Amino acid sequence: MKDIRWTNFVYDKGKYHFLFISELKAYGLGHFFKIAISKALDIPEYKIVCITIAPDIFEQYNYENLIIINHIKTKENKRKPHDEFMKDISNSSYLDKLTDKILKNQTKLYVYMFESSEFMTIDKKNNIVVVGPKSDIVKTLSNKISLYEIFSSIVPMADHFVANNYVELIKKANELFQTHDKLFVSLEQSAAGANSIIASNINDIKNRFENKTQDIFLITSYIKHTCDPTSLAVVINENYVYFAGIADQSIEGTSFRGSTCPSKTPPHIQQEIKKQTIQVGLAMAKMGYRGIYGCDFITTNKNKIYFIEVNPRKQGTTMEFCCSLHTMLPVGAPNLPEIEFYAVIKDNKAPNMVNIEALKQNIYWATYNQKLKNRLKTISYLPQQRGEIEMFEAVASSKLTKEYMILEHVGQEFFVNEGSFLARVIATGQNYKDVEAGVDMGKKLIAWTITQDNKKDK
Repeated sequence: MKDIRWTNFVYDKGKYHFLFISELKAYGLGHFFKIAISKALDIPEYKIVCITIAPDIFEQYNYENLIIINHIKTKENKRKPHDEFMKDISNSSYLDKLTDKILKNQTKLYVYMFESSEFMTIDKKNNIVVVGPKSDIVKTLSNKISLYEIFSSIVPMADHFVANNYVELIKKANELFQTHDKLFVSLEQSAAGANSIIASNINDIKNRFENKTQDIFLITSYIKHTCDPTSLAVVINENYVYFAGIADQSIEGTSFRGSTCPSKTPPHIQQEIKKQTIQVGLAMAKMGYRGIYGCDFITTNKNKIYFIEVNPRKQGTTMEFCCSLHTMLPVGAPNLPEIEFYAVIKDNKAPNMVNIEALKQNIYWATYNQKLKNRLKTISYLPQQRGEIEMFEAVASSKLTKEYMILEHVGQEFFVNEGSFLARVIATGQNYKDVEAGVDMGKKLIAWTITQDNKKDK
């Protein structure tokens, strides 16, 4: 098992198994998918085992049925690129043998994925079924330039230009700076803003991209805005999109840091965001997309809305929306993974679906992802907390008025690399003040785990 860094999974041939492939930030989605297939396949939940396969490197793990695939053996948390993780899974001799063993005792093995990938090939085996959108469509929709080509005629988007190399980028940017104070510049691939900047002058662009001489760039007008709402939905088929809700993103520069729900945008803006989200989803449906997706927008002080991008995957708000809906949906109504299951497997609606307009919002929540700008070493640790679902239930039922948790802290005396997660905060409450206070407390506790000399570089 040289490709396995850590596992506590023990196979039980008397149970029905499925694989959930994701970073640990979305670990809880496996629970909701277990509920989904329990209902869809008429198998009791206690007889179903979710095997979570993740790349995260922590000092310790407080998770059930977990397999960590990562070749790094040191105490160092370096975020593994998604495609590399998918290749590791596909090339794993351990998983190859495990899937063979499982298929000897059940007719199908479902694979639930945070994000589909062309590099994940274990479903080439007979009777292994991926529950998620097709990877080739995901690849197209993850390309910033393709997004403008596909959606700019459907929903309002910023003016855009394409530079086929670095020389073209500098030439075009110099022209645009004659009439623009700021520009947004991005590589074709830039999840969560990792490969994009807001440039105030040509030197900003040179400093960021001068080593990307042969890349293709997207340049758009920078639109001054007041809010960064994000929506979540499910493409069911060419006739129907299920809309799940809206949250407000916290953006630092161009990087996503967290979300707050419910959105503070006015009701008429939320209705327009819903409308545009569905328009985008129906266009995706015609491409063959089925499954969960998110849309990012910006809104201006004049109440104009601009579509920024689609996230063809279970984006950062998916777990929290599932937890929130879990407290609001009536008994028997399907959760988001169940709606996705029926969309992907049956190209149809799940039974007993309930639109969110019929539900009463009974909880506020906010998240914050603590990423690092510089490589640092932790000096202490935080408890490996669990129970995000139970926290939502307690606050929604007024058993508690507010609560926060710090999740996925890497551990003590760990090196954490630039761009990697140190920990994540999730706060719940009865109002915005509650959740803002919870996030602030969580951030302060996380800060104590970093060396004092390096805090200023965080």
